[in-house]
Amino acid sequence: MAAAPPSPLLRAALLATIAAFVFNLETVLVKLMTEVPVATILLARTLGQVAWVLPAWSREGMGLLRTRQPLMQGLRGVLSFVSWGLYYVGFARLPLATATVLSFTSVLFVTALAGPLLRERVGRRRWMATLAGFLGVLLVVRPGVLPIGWPLAASLGSALFGAGIVLTTKALARTERTETIMLYIGLIATAGTLPLALPGLAWPGWTNFLLLVGAGLLGPAGMHLWINALRLADASAVAPISYVRLIFAAAAGALLFAEAVDGWLLAGAALIVGSAIYITRQGGK
Repeated sequence: MAAAPPSPLLRAALLATIAAFVFNLETVLVKLMTEVPVATILLARTLGQVAWVLPAWSREGMGLLRTRQPLMQGLRGVLSFVSWGLYYVGFARLPLATATVLSFTSVLFVTALAGPLLRERVGRRRWMATLAGFLGVLLVVRPGVLPIGWPLAASLGSALFGAGIVLTTKALARTERTETIMLYIGLIATAGTLPLALPGLAWPGWTNFLLLVGAGLLGPAGMHLWINALRLADASAVAPISYVRLIFAAAAGALLFAEAVDGWLLAGAALIVGSAIYITRQGGK
């Protein structure tokens, strides 16, 4: 007797986990760059977004721009532009695991807003698991330990706009193709980035150039996986899966940047990943 195919929620969890690994690899490349302006990194990311969908654009032409939700596409592009810029500031200047943890605060916004905005069912158990995951975040950050500064504020701001990205992506995924969503994001974010990047644009050297190309392509690859995960399950169920990025970030930080991994980080990571796994098993309960 043939085995039953994986459930949509399980497939969504797998895609979201792979996306988390890809996004973490992108931030590793960003941290490996030396003396590259954040605006240049952001431009590489937005151009990589456009390059990712060029094959589909060349086949279909202007038909790829056809959308039922032009205003939502515009909002999604603006949210990406702002969130990505703040995101790179945080990851360039904070320890990899710390910046990753701060990005997880967006999950609370997603869970709180998925019901009223997307009309998704967010049950008591999922709320409890999400709050347990946030407790794990607090164990890692330990309020009062981190100095207050622009990188910290940028990371929190990126998380706030990132919640909007999740919600608008879920709304768009109901009617729009993945390639169309990604093309609009790339075009709008590039238009916003060019005025910031062009004045300081200069040849970064071959090493930084290759890192920029890699980061620019890994970002949209992770997004492609993420959007398809959101097609398969509720945003409030998929979003907490990004917690597994902490495991990848802690390992990369320790191995590549000599960033300490202490008991608080391990305890928080266990709670975070445990809550993410629990949520995938509970569905909408």
